[in-house]
Amino acid sequence: MPRFLLLAAPLLLLVFAGGAAALELFGLAPDLGPLAAEGVARPEGLPVTIRVATWAFEGLALLALFLLLWGRTPRWWLDGLAAGAAAWTFRGPLLVFAVAGLTRLPVAPFWQLAKGALVVELVAAFALALLARRTLGDAGR
Repeated sequence: MPRFLLLAAPLLLLVFAGGAAALELFGLAPDLGPLAAEGVARPEGLPVTIRVATWAFEGLALLALFLLLWGRTPRWWLDGLAAGAAAWTFRGPLLVFAVAGLTRLPVAPFWQLAKGALVVELVAAFALALLARRTLGDAGR
């Protein structure tokens, strides 16, 4: 288990950083135009240290959720997909509904962010499942 945990943390940071870069590269990052029209856009983004801290926090949460689900589905890869889908529920639609319900901001950029987050969360959780299969074997199953 310690080997898995030592490898999981950098793996998740790489997946989250790579996912953010890939979304930006392929033009799938949120369009800030509607938020800029309201005067609330932040085109420069968050400072790098805060961005890395959010990836680390999100990775820790995904890792904890994955470990709770490990061995609870019939297939090893379903453990990862279930953890990714559950994590995305809170980062995706529930966040958009909260923004829509609490503010008058346009929700289109947040839906775009949620769609990208779905792909990144599923890839990250699948990578965790693959790592767990390689390092833990069927010990947790």
